[in-house]
Amino acid sequence: MSWRYDVFECTNETDDHSTCEAMTGPPVDILWDGRWKDAYRKAEELPHGVVESRYMGDQGWSKTPHVVFEHIEGGGLCYFCGKGRGPLCRAGDGDRFLCEPCRKAARDQHSQWARNNGTTPSRFTYVPIIETLNYNP
Repeated sequence: MSWRYDVFECTNETDDHSTCEAMTGPPVDILWDGRWKDAYRKAEELPHGVVESRYMGDQGWSKTPHVVFEHIEGGGLCYFCGKGRGPLCRAGDGDRFLCEPCRKAARDQHSQWARNNGTTPSRFTYVPIIETLNYNP
């Protein structure tokens, strides 16, 4: 086993999870290697869930955990407009919560840029991460 995925649930008892900064306590679930999709789905079932990934193998790579997925019921505050709420999406500068109008505008711009440059737009960019789990590589 080389990769470990810890699923954490936020213990904030309010309905507003916009200001949560750290998950405390033991993980709700720990999944290994190819079960990363299951970890994402498990986090999506929680009001506020986070998946941390860490390398556990012997290759000498960093074993520092890092957040690879986050779900907030009702969506996180939009990174672009700061007003709307939406799911976590892969953006050009990292994973960001985006409301639907901003996500659609960014996706359209990404697709137009790709067409203008004679390339195929990435089907992962500006799409909710949870929707991309079943895409074939």
